[in-house]
Amino acid sequence: MILRHVPVLLPLLALAACGGGSDMPANNDSAQDSAVVEEAPSQLQDDPANTVVPLGNVAQPQPVAAIPQAFRGRWGLVPNDCDPKRADNKGLMTVEATMLRFYESRATASKVAATDAVMTADLAFSGEGQTWTQQARFTLQNDGRTLVREGGEEGTLTYSKCPALTDPAA
Repeated sequence: MILRHVPVLLPLLALAACGGGSDMPANNDSAQDSAVVEEAPSQLQDDPANTVVPLGNVAQPQPVAAIPQAFRGRWGLVPNDCDPKRADNKGLMTVEATMLRFYESRATASKVAATDAVMTADLAFSGEGQTWTQQARFTLQNDGRTLVREGGEEGTLTYSKCPALTDPAA
């Protein structure tokens, strides 16, 4: 029975013997144990201050006496928050010179610092019989039509500027 398989196995063994070793390296990268190291471009070494590709003006907020005018006004999380006739505008934030007003809380701003588009402040909140503090960062976007608030337990909140009220009684 073993002899019956010998004629089939002999050509296979002969082919396997022909595939002997070679002095030529294999065509795959795994055959080499060394790592490829690229040299850093010379302009990165010649310009450690990154003046070739400037990062832009990264101005730090400077202390200011009050919340800048660009940040003031009525801001809503959703369009209905901007409707003064609605009683359920829970996402409305009204920003004044030293105060932020929310649906069920108020915050007095201190240590206010600002640039044209960024403001930071320490906020002392009160509402629903509780008080708490938080540091917040506000960033104006879209030519002042969007205000991003960071720093609260709620995470990052994005507000849209509400239209100016035309009826002072509203």
